[in-house]
Amino acid sequence: MDQQAVNKQIKQMVEFIKQEANEKAHEILIKAEEEFNIEKLRLVEQEKIKVKSEYESKHKQIEIKRRIAFSNEVNSNRLKILTARDEVVSSVKAVVSNELAKIGEPSNAAYKDLMIKLTVQGLFQMMETAVVMRVRATDVSIANSIIKEACAQYKSGTGKEVTITVDKENLPKKDDAISPCFGGVKLLTSDLQIAVDNTLNGRLDVVLAQKMPDTKIALFGRSATRRHID
Repeated sequence: MDQQAVNKQIKQMVEFIKQEANEKAHEILIKAEEEFNIEKLRLVEQEKIKVKSEYESKHKQIEIKRRIAFSNEVNSNRLKILTARDEVVSSVKAVVSNELAKIGEPSNAAYKDLMIKLTVQGLFQMMETAVVMRVRATDVSIANSIIKEACAQYKSGTGKEVTITVDKENLPKKDDAISPCFGGVKLLTSDLQIAVDNTLNGRLDVVLAQKMPDTKIALFGRSATRRHID
């Protein structure tokens, strides 16, 4: 083989090697680009998921804050309504209390008869043979004057005798700062362990407790959502 043929063959081999190298480089480049695109897509999807998660988390926090604020506002308004209602009910009680204070004046002609009725009612509740009657200091003379009549009415209703003693301890005055008493009687057993509160204040509390549902309906109307009124 002459030199020219050898050179030609070498040149062909070089060209083949170059072509193989170029093809291999192209394959590597394509594969690298594919891997890059796959990784880029993975990172993009991962970032999308992260952003979506952060958005949902923030949205959830905003919704929770909104619900808490709404609940607080509802509770605040409900408290204001209840406070306003309590003030109205208290004002009604104050008006009634003022009227009771007038009824409980010793100078009131009807007060003595009321004292008898309250005493007899208490005697029927206690059914004792000896009772202590506690009244305001201003009512002691009235209390002493009604004992005979009250005992007679009790005996007429039960056939039993009863002894009433006016207690040396008195009920509070009508203008007492802590626990004012508008009149009436408080009956106790002789050992002072059992008591029947038939003061005008005590009767008012009983009536208010019994009539409060009707009173609230009259003042505020019937609730469309509540089954019970307290």
